[in-house]
Amino acid sequence: MKGERNLLVFTSLFNILIGIIKLIGGVLFHVNALLTDSIYTFSDSLTDMIALIGAKLSKKRPTKYHPYGFGRVEYITNLFIGVLMFLVGGYLLIHSFEKNEFIPPIYTLLFVVVAVVLKMIVVAIMMKKNQNLNSPIVHDNIEEARLDVISSLFIGVVILLLTVSDKLPILKYSDMVASIIICVMIFKNAFHLLKNNILNLLGEVELNQSVIDDLKEMIEPSLNNASISKVELIKYGRYYKAHLVITFDKNCTLKRAKKIEQEIKKQLRSYKKISIKIINIDLDLA
Repeated sequence: MKGERNLLVFTSLFNILIGIIKLIGGVLFHVNALLTDSIYTFSDSLTDMIALIGAKLSKKRPTKYHPYGFGRVEYITNLFIGVLMFLVGGYLLIHSFEKNEFIPPIYTLLFVVVAVVLKMIVVAIMMKKNQNLNSPIVHDNIEEARLDVISSLFIGVVILLLTVSDKLPILKYSDMVASIIICVMIFKNAFHLLKNNILNLLGEVELNQSVIDDLKEMIEPSLNNASISKVELIKYGRYYKAHLVITFDKNCTLKRAKKIEQEIKKQLRSYKKISIKIINIDLDLA
């Protein structure tokens, strides 16, 4: 968690620096698309910090009133990020229709080049660090950073088009079109975030059959003539709730069944591939 936190703080600070560079270039040379892209970058920094807070809260231990823990807090913070991105996208979309008659000088591209180089450094550092961390939050941030690089390169093309718009007036609209496209990218990411996390809050079942088969194989030696009728894994943020139905024959005593249940719970909690913190076992005594 500490390594993940330090990396996200580092990337957030870098995003602020990159956003400032884009903002200065956009304001000085009246490029709306560059301004829009700078706000997009600033929003990346903000969402990093919100995601970090959500990840920390989700690791809180279960309490008397919250026996299933706080794993789904991460989904709620992601929902907040999704709504925030929709609001940012809406604001930027409204301002993208503002007419711009200013033709930026060619050296405006320097701001884009510096921003792209810095962002690529951030991506390289995150990819290297995440080889050890294997963090889903860092992975999502890597994907967002790559999109930011692509959008910045796109802005560079727009600036090139604007510099020759005095010869071909229709190119003046490239600034507006680029701003709208960036807004569409923001809306797309926000929709993806909202959809996935709403489904997760409703209780998404793990469909990775290899994991389920692995669990069955692990606990079968402890069953002692019993059989597994059902294995279900439900995501709770970064950990899982396991729901099992174990069927015993008519000769099995309740005491023996409870002993097997305790052994299975112990094995599930020691499973290494995924973290299982909540275990519910139904005993079916035939």
